[in-house]
Amino acid sequence: MKIQLVFDDWRRARGKKESIYYTDEGVELSMGEFHSGTTFNATIDVEYEEDWLREQLEAGYEPVFYVILPEK
Repeated sequence: MKIQLVFDDWRRARGKKESIYYTDEGVELSMGEFHSGTTFNATIDVEYEEDWLREQLEAGYEPVFYVILPEK
């Protein structure tokens, strides 16, 4: 399924996973391509759930993801 990923926010990865948007770190991290609203084209494999996911999106629900690097 072709989708667009819209970047939302930087958060701490450990402890309280809270937004760092209003911190010096958050401002610096948001100066490049990764700032609120940046859109990336992507493809996800949802073999059996594509119709269900499309229905939820059309109903006004938004899934939220975070990124995990694959093990080397």
